[in-house]
Amino acid sequence: MTITIREAAVDSVETAKQMRQKGANRIELNSGGLTPDTRTIIDTLIAIDDVPVVIMVRPRDGDFAYSDIELQQMRDSLQQIADLGGQFVTFGVVRDGLLDKEAMSELIIHATELNLQVIMHMAFDAINHDQQQQAMYWLSDHSVHRILTHGGDLTTPIMALLPHLQVLVNAAPANLTILPGGGITVANSQAIADTLGVTEVHGSKIV
Repeated sequence: MTITIREAAVDSVETAKQMRQKGANRIELNSGGLTPDTRTIIDTLIAIDDVPVVIMVRPRDGDFAYSDIELQQMRDSLQQIADLGGQFVTFGVVRDGLLDKEAMSELIIHATELNLQVIMHMAFDAINHDQQQQAMYWLSDHSVHRILTHGGDLTTPIMALLPHLQVLVNAAPANLTILPGGGITVANSQAIADTLGVTEVHGSKIV
């Protein structure tokens, strides 16, 4: 498969510029896996103005079962990103192995009102495998058109998770893109894309 999108995960404007110069044609901006600070968002959106910049909305590390206060922080982050000119955000709320549909619905509605496009990030991998297909269809029905997934625990090499990623790719609704990531590099990206039949890949060393 011809890779059409190489999405680079970056944590600074300097890295974003380097990845763009090397050929990354979409950027995912985070700060150690969390929501980046205001200055980093502003500088990155100014520096990278010719390809999409997806901004992480995650108030803390650990699990993805957020408290009411944390969910309000996420809503505040969405407002701030929209005010700064962002267009794409990525987040996920998972509780007890299930997609938290109530929290996700509230966040997606808020993002949509702000004209932000929503991507589900690797919180998807915390959903029980037997619930993932249902979650994909729910997300697709709620204006989420891409899911970033490693296919399992991040400590497991992605090559060992290709069989499950293949299941997800095959089962995904027609308008939902499965974006594999976590351990994908410029060296193995083509082989993974060919195996899975995908045209988009994600990683911090993707170019």
